[in-house]
Amino acid sequence: MRGKVAFTLDLEEDAPPFLRTWRGMEEGLPALLELLEELGIRATLFSTAEAAGRLPGRPEGHEVGCHGLRHERLDRLPPAEGRRRVREATERMRRMGWRPRGFRAPNFRPTAEVLDEVRRLGYSYDSSLALYKPYPGLGPPGLPEFPNTLPSSILRLPLSLSRRILGWCVRHLPLTVLDYHPWEAVEMRGVRWDLGFSTGETSLRRLRELLLWLGERGVEFVTLGEMLPSL
Repeated sequence: MRGKVAFTLDLEEDAPPFLRTWRGMEEGLPALLELLEELGIRATLFSTAEAAGRLPGRPEGHEVGCHGLRHERLDRLPPAEGRRRVREATERMRRMGWRPRGFRAPNFRPTAEVLDEVRRLGYSYDSSLALYKPYPGLGPPGLPEFPNTLPSSILRLPLSLSRRILGWCVRHLPLTVLDYHPWEAVEMRGVRWDLGFSTGETSLRRLRELLLWLGERGVEFVTLGEMLPSL
């Protein structure tokens, strides 16, 4: 089984909009970065400007992207305000030295105005769409698009299921884009069931075994930016 997989991390508060805590960033992110270093995987980190401001610096060795100002539904804002928040997020991250290369809308819910602002700001690519969500009336983004392949909860399923699903994707898709969050690496309570099941140590263990399984089968891990020349 050969193919390309992009492992992406969305840096944000815990299980938004249900919580306003930051245990994922404080406890989960260090564990995930250690795991990625152990496995030799470069990830694409989509960070909100708010989350980036909580870190002492940009995580080294990984590609970075912007995930908005804070984790909020841009499609529920007036068009001009959505544009403004994308612009402010980008400017804040650039001032912090992050230099985001790609953009991902929170909840995978962009608007035409948001994507137009992403183009205007000079991003190299977008990853705001998801294969499992409908986008009625939304046209092509106008720049390279890397849609998310699967919900992050797939990576927390028992390995017998997640391996079967990912194996199919890798065999049939030119690129499989995986999404994960630092808060999934810590135990989540008081949230919607699909956000809380198998979080914490169970999630970290399953993720490690799943990434190892993919690597042992010849899968090539790439960042989204590394895919640009092949488009």
